[in-house]
Amino acid sequence: MTVKEESATPPPPGEPQPTDTVPPSPNSSSEDVEEVEMFANEISEEKLASGGAAGIEDSDRDPPRVSLMDRHGIRTQSLEDQASCLSDWFLAYLNPLLKHGSSNVIDADDIGVPSEQDRAGPTFELAHNLWEAEMERTRLINETRKAKHDAKLAKMSDAKRAKARAFKPAEPSVARILLRGYGRGKCALAMFLYICSAMLNFLPVLLLNDLVSFFEAGAPINDWRGITRVHPWVEVVGLGLTPLLVSLLQTRSMVVFQHLAIFVRTAVSTLLYEKSLCISAAGRAATSTGQVVNMMSNDTTQLQRFIQFGGMTMVAPLQIIVALA
Repeated sequence: MTVKEESATPPPPGEPQPTDTVPPSPNSSSEDVEEVEMFANEISEEKLASGGAAGIEDSDRDPPRVSLMDRHGIRTQSLEDQASCLSDWFLAYLNPLLKHGSSNVIDADDIGVPSEQDRAGPTFELAHNLWEAEMERTRLINETRKAKHDAKLAKMSDAKRAKARAFKPAEPSVARILLRGYGRGKCALAMFLYICSAMLNFLPVLLLNDLVSFFEAGAPINDWRGITRVHPWVEVVGLGLTPLLVSLLQTRSMVVFQHLAIFVRTAVSTLLYEKSLCISAAGRAATSTGQVVNMMSNDTTQLQRFIQFGGMTMVAPLQIIVALA
């Protein structure tokens, strides 16, 4: 089988000559353009070496966009999952992305895959298993309570039995499975870090009042005892380190709350979707499609937003009490 080669017609003299290279972005530097071309050439060589004729056919098509972030392995593992403990606390794993964004426009191809704890598949599987266990636990509890209720009614007279309250079965708790799925320890740690950062916000005010009292006294630096609680230079260092520590604690707490919010929204949305697939005819008649879509989109979004700022809501009363005390 022979392949007919088509001769390319040259463009008129006034028009630009065609080229196989992609024009560089106006925001890209010459070094970035060279690195992109290098990555593209490596991918083309791998296709030709491994695919043979199929690789040649694929090379004739438009090549996929090559990002400079590919060298950091973002196609297989997120930057957060690759980070060490220290990098995770200081968010240093974002430095390659921020450096890339300083000279290029960041798009979805530069972000890479999501973190393992934010993936929808494992989240749904975990939430589904926990929901099944929660329903079984609730069923056993209702059976036990119903037996006790019936035994108690059997000992009553007919007049008291008529006035007795009917048995009300317990309902399975969605909040319980969400906390268990994400981890109660993580939630408690996030709240503890946020409370610590909120309390540390009062420390610079106390140190500054102490320093003002020392300067008003006009005493020498060595005669600080009786005027300030600690040495004035220690308080100066504390004024510089306290905001850094507060930012570190708040950032770590907000990262945990962000992951919790994504976990809650993903779990609730997927559970609602699963329920909508197996709902009965009577249930479909009582619930419209718009209500289901509204629950899966708007309601879950409100849950996500509440959890993102839940730390501020819970800590605000404590801050007001401490400030007024």
